[in-house]
Amino acid sequence: MEILRRTDDIEELVDKAHAIFNGTSIHEVIDLDQQAARAFLMKAYSNPDTTLIDKYLDVVAKLR
Repeated sequence: MEILRRTDDIEELVDKAHAIFNGTSIHEVIDLDQQAARAFLMKAYSNPDTTLIDKYLDVVAKLR
């Protein structure tokens, strides 16, 4: 049951990230360091609100 719960947790986190930036896959940023991921998101979304980037990167950090 622990594995099932972990899978559910991962799916929930991916859904949260997708709700913030739905055009970006977690896989595009998960292997980047914080600065590179932030730069990627700034470019991909034409300088979005930094609080959205912070929320997105918090979710990505939990997935790691």
